[in-house]
Amino acid sequence: MNVNIIDGRREKKFDDSTKILVDIFRATTTIPLMIFKGAASIIPVRTVTDTRKMKSKNPDFLTSGERYGIRIPGFNYGNSPSVIMNSDLSGKTLLFTSTNGIKVLFKIIEYPGDIYISSFINFSATYNRVKDRENISIIVSNRPDGISDEDYIYASMLKSRLEGNDVNVQDYCNQIRESHGSKRLKIMGAGADIESSLQVDLYKNPVIYRDGVIMPLIKK
Repeated sequence: MNVNIIDGRREKKFDDSTKILVDIFRATTTIPLMIFKGAASIIPVRTVTDTRKMKSKNPDFLTSGERYGIRIPGFNYGNSPSVIMNSDLSGKTLLFTSTNGIKVLFKIIEYPGDIYISSFINFSATYNRVKDRENISIIVSNRPDGISDEDYIYASMLKSRLEGNDVNVQDYCNQIRESHGSKRLKIMGAGADIESSLQVDLYKNPVIYRDGVIMPLIKK
């Protein structure tokens, strides 16, 4: 097995490996949580304008997203795991746009290979789904203004597990609690999202991007 950690914002070309998108604070945490809270599917959207256009054509869809951490005016939701944790999204389709995770997603969908959405929320489900793949790229989203250390902490944990090592997940969670990313969220007034992002294996299914839609892979 060959496992690489790749900077999704700065890398310009990607290969045909199985790809695991990571944006711990907060897109790849929010998305599995939305499905856990009942969402039928999530449609990633590049821009705020495109999201509003799609909403106007599909009034039953809900809108969710942020720019630079701030909920977009007029949207039903931002990109807050702690808010989603207390929401009922049963049967809903959500349009989702974000500053980092979705930006990187639209870069990697141009290349062959499955794309999984992963965080602590569905860590074991992701691992079990891809553990037998030959080539895996863990793609961290980072931020426009620098490195997201929380993404690299999670990516390092997942890489180690895929390479056959035992990992103490709570040790990695504690590293994230002390990370620059956690301090940044607190400054933004979104400190509640830290613990909501560290709910290990809350959701038991892998989450995949396929044909324009993010959906769960549920065992039958």
